[in-house]
Amino acid sequence: VNRRLIMGLADGEVLVDDRLIYTANDLKVGLFQDTSAF
Repeated sequence: VNRRLIMGLADGEVLVDDRLIYTANDLKVGLFQDTSAF
C-alpha cells in the first residue's frame, strides 16, 4: 500500500457548557481529505 500522509501539529482545548475542561499541547494528527475508506 502506497499512501501519502500529511501530518499536522496543533494545540487543543475541550470546552463543555462554555467551561474549559481539558487542554493539550503539541498534538500530532494525520490530516485526510477523503474519510470514506474509514
